[in-house]
Amino acid sequence: MADQITIAGHVFNVPIRYKEGDELTANEAAALNQTFHENLRNNFAKRVEDKKNGAERVESDEVLETLQKELDEYAEQYEFGVRTGGGAVRDPVMSEAMRIAKDKIRDHLKRKGTPLKQVAATAISEAAKKLIEKNPEIMDLARQRVEEAQAAASEDLDALVASIPQKEEGEGASA
Repeated sequence: MADQITIAGHVFNVPIRYKEGDELTANEAAALNQTFHENLRNNFAKRVEDKKNGAERVESDEVLETLQKELDEYAEQYEFGVRTGGGAVRDPVMSEAMRIAKDKIRDHLKRKGTPLKQVAATAISEAAKKLIEKNPEIMDLARQRVEEAQAAASEDLDALVASIPQKEEGEGASA
């Protein structure tokens, strides 16, 4: 079995070295773990940057604990080769509802004095799903927030697109 890759504009045949069920050597496991960690870092960096640029300070223990729980959950669900950034279609309303429910659960745990680091991220996710099932108003709030965000984005896009200068006739098309 072989696959093809392009190197410096030329197509080459390469062997498919690994298949499901193969045992890994220590070096292969280390290489896969390194790639896994790099992918986690690259894919999670935006969340950390968003916190840095937002009203919250990333340095606070509470924010770092929350980010750690989110990273733990992401790492647990991560699969090589599955695109989630732009390739997968997700329901924005359900994503927002889960965020709202998880925030409520974390806040409740904190009020009860339970350190977030003592609670598994998967347990919070499962509790959030149950909370959404029992409280349909969470979905209503999520739907409202998503609609507001989409409306704001649409207004921004209209203004941005209107400000893009048009090309003169004869100029080449762009991507």
